[in-house]
Amino acid sequence: MSDAKALVQEFCDRMVNRDVEALRGFIADDAIYQNVGMAASVGVDAIVANLAGQFAMFPDSYKYEMKSIAADGDVVLTERLDFISVPGGAPVGLPVMGTFVVRDGKIVSWRDYFDLGLPGKMLSGEDVSGLIPKTY
Repeated sequence: MSDAKALVQEFCDRMVNRDVEALRGFIADDAIYQNVGMAASVGVDAIVANLAGQFAMFPDSYKYEMKSIAADGDVVLTERLDFISVPGGAPVGLPVMGTFVVRDGKIVSWRDYFDLGLPGKMLSGEDVSGLIPKTY
């Protein structure tokens, strides 16, 4: 496993601990994080604040299930299910594709791509089972 791939895997594995300060060490001071379709967070402090907000928004769950991970040098691509709690049910996995760029042992760029309408459907209690890829 490449160093970049291992770093991103460890970062994603640690997301479940919901400890933003423990994640800080993985992120470069001038890094950029963006959920594509939303405003970017620029700089480690802004990214840590963004993650803290996400953890607060989903207080009952925050799990990443890595489906696929691939690296080409410093670029790492991930296919994940990012689980969030839905009303009256168990956490549901939101399909997310992520692109990470690693330099000097830190994440300098992180972009996630997902259906921006899907979390709203999930949180409203709508049955989204037909919209989520079947696990393999």
